[in-house]
Amino acid sequence: MKGIRFCHEFNDKSKRHSAGTVMAALVGNGLYWSAGKACYETVCALFDHPNSAVCGSGVSLDYLHEKCKRVGEDQARTIHPVLFKRLDQS
Repeated sequence: MKGIRFCHEFNDKSKRHSAGTVMAALVGNGLYWSAGKACYETVCALFDHPNSAVCGSGVSLDYLHEKCKRVGEDQARTIHPVLFKRLDQS
């Protein structure tokens, strides 16, 4: 998917314990600033459990660097299928 970066979320900063969710950062829309931090629009987990329902939101680059690892679309589909139900509708 063009203009989307998939980021696997983790429960810890060492990135060893998967949260079972993936964020879809809409990088094609560019950055915006909020509270002095650079952010992307995102489609992300609504609840704190694996394969959670999703919602639209924003995420800071700091959070992505601290708690996420970039993954490819195929791996993201395996980790968080509910996310792709939403993305594939667009």
